[in-house]
This record gives sequence, structure tokens and C-alpha cells, in this order.
Amino acid sequence: MTSPYCDPASARTYRLVTAPAQFAPPAADLVALLGPSAGMRVLDVGTGTGVVAERILDVAGSAATVVGIDAAIPMLAEATGIGYPLVVGVLPQLPFRTGVFDMAAAGFVISHVADYVEGLQEIARVCRRGALIGITTWGSLPNPAAQLWTSIASEFVARRDLDAAFRAHIPWDEEFADPHRVRQALDDAGLAHSAVETRVYRVRLPTADFLVSRDASMQGAVLRERLSDAQHAAFQDRLRATFAGEFGDVVEYDRDAHFGIAEKR
Repeated sequence: MTSPYCDPASARTYRLVTAPAQFAPPAADLVALLGPSAGMRVLDVGTGTGVVAERILDVAGSAATVVGIDAAIPMLAEATGIGYPLVVGVLPQLPFRTGVFDMAAAGFVISHVADYVEGLQEIARVCRRGALIGITTWGSLPNPAAQLWTSIASEFVARRDLDAAFRAHIPWDEEFADPHRVRQALDDAGLAHSAVETRVYRVRLPTADFLVSRDASMQGAVLRERLSDAQHAAFQDRLRATFAGEFGDVVEYDRDAHFGIAEKR
């Protein structure tokens, strides 16, 4: 199955709905923990639609050089309005010379990388000695809205197929829900002075927007691929009716995120 990140409509939904509701607050905290400043060269790995890079520019100003890299061209297309250099590429093969960046951020990226230690080592390779490297992963707090969505989706497509599609693109989501595994990954990559902290965010968005964001997810792509137009319409009707009864007009839930910061030796 093709990643939804490679679908222009899903990428637009990510920029307009998913990123502001779920990813912008952790992005701001990741940048605050890293502390970029004017004159720095900062790499944003898995830049997506630019939520981390935009915050870096807000904090460090135009005197900083921010470069974003991502494997998904439609996601990069949604980031073009921010005005920073964008590169197509994928871990663990970054197209940069050794030691060219003063800092690197990888927001919710490492869980996507098949060999995450090699991925972290590659990020470190392109950074100078002493550079800070910051990563984020999602924690393990239950998400009742996502659980309800998956329960309904499982009535239309087998749950094992939904789970398999998710794991195919994000193989280490459960692994890095444990903050100890986040720190261990940084240590295994040979980084120094690793530290991890966890923060909790209240996500609040219109129910209609939540359902749109789920339609643009990995599991949503499976349903669009497997179901006929009539079946998909029935699925959407079932979602709207159930969510209206359970949540009303607004969906709210908590998400915890782990922040790992380390230094290149």
C-alpha cells in the first residue's frame, strides 16, 4: 500500500488539520528544548509540511539556515510557502556532507525508520561535533477517539489488515511509546548526554476535522483502497452517527509525547 504521505489530498489534510491540532504543540516544545539561535545551520529530518522548521525560523530568525528533508514529495509541496530549502531524501542515506549542521531535529520520525539506530547515526554524521540532536515519539496514553474509529473500521476491514498497514509504515510506534526505549536508542547510536522527558497535550478539534484526519491516515488509506464507493459511504455514515453520539461536535483527548535530546560526540 502506498503511504498516505505520498497522496496530495492527504498531505493537504495533514497541513490544514492534523499538524495544527496534534503536531504543532510538540514541535514548539522540541524547538524550545533544542534552543536554535541566529547563524546556526539546522536540519529538520522528516520535515513534512514544515511544522518544526517553521518554529525554528520563528525562534532563530532569518539569520539561521534551516534545511528540511522528507521522502514524500506531496508533503514537501505543502511546505513550500514557509520559504526554506527543501530536499527529497530518506534515512538512513542523507545527501549531505559530514559535519555540516549545527543542530538537527527529527519530529515523530524515528519510529518510521526500519533501522532506527542507523538512522540516528546518519543524522549524527551530518552534524558537527557537539551538535544537539532532538527527536520526538508518541507515548502510550489511550486515545478513545482513535479507538472508537478503529473499532468501527474493523467492521468493514479486518483489524489485522489495519494493524499490518500501520506497522508497515511505522514499525516502532509501540517500541518508542516507552521513554526508556527512546533513551536507549540515542545511547545505542553513540550519542552523548542523552535525556528524555515526557509532556502531555490536550488535543481538541471539531469532530468533522478528526474524521477527515483519520481518513488521511494509514488505516484510512486501507479502507479507501479496499472498499467500494458504496461501502466507503456507509462507513463514513456510520462514523458520523457514532461520533456524534459519543463526542458531539468536538473531539478531545490527551496525547503524551517523549522528547529525546542528545549530543554528537
